[in-house]
Amino acid sequence: MPNYFEALGVSDADLAVARGLAAGHFSGQFGEKYKKYVARVGAALLEIYPPAHKLQPEEIIDLISVIDIIGPDSRGLMKRLKESCTGCGWCCSQTKRIVVDEEDTLRISRKLKQKREDLFTFDGKEWLIKKAHPCGWWNPKNGRCVIYADRPSTCRVWPLGVTEAGHKTIQPMEHCNYAVMVTVNKAIWTLESAAKQSGA
Repeated sequence: MPNYFEALGVSDADLAVARGLAAGHFSGQFGEKYKKYVARVGAALLEIYPPAHKLQPEEIIDLISVIDIIGPDSRGLMKRLKESCTGCGWCCSQTKRIVVDEEDTLRISRKLKQKREDLFTFDGKEWLIKKAHPCGWWNPKNGRCVIYADRPSTCRVWPLGVTEAGHKTIQPMEHCNYAVMVTVNKAIWTLESAAKQSGA
């Protein structure tokens, strides 16, 4: 399997660790939805970046699954790709568990002048929005958040998330154009950077 990351200073040892974590995504927490997400990213990559057609299907899968772990910083790309968010409201309406920071529970309940326990619940490990799937603050008529200016930090950084192992990752949601395009652009950046470094 080509090491597109070698030219970017990623050691074989670090790449092996990243591939191990990526393999866990296919079989663990994300499973089938991760396979669908990688397939959607791969299709989008081939559509908008013709040089990717030189890659074998298994190389595309490897590239996509690894770049989320050791590729360029997602937050920087997210800022540049905000227009990729179509405002469809999928993240607000279809996410079954919306995890929030404790600070958010205090801030939002204060701002809305409601009791924290009426809006949020603590499951012994994480704070969650009580009314989710869809989120109680999502307006289905216009697809917008009614507390947008005061929304939780987890919503502010969507589609960035954290795996069970504590690694930052793009949420593998095939229906989220924003998540897909951030990962596509990470793949393009990686391929172009590797080509420049190798003088191709």
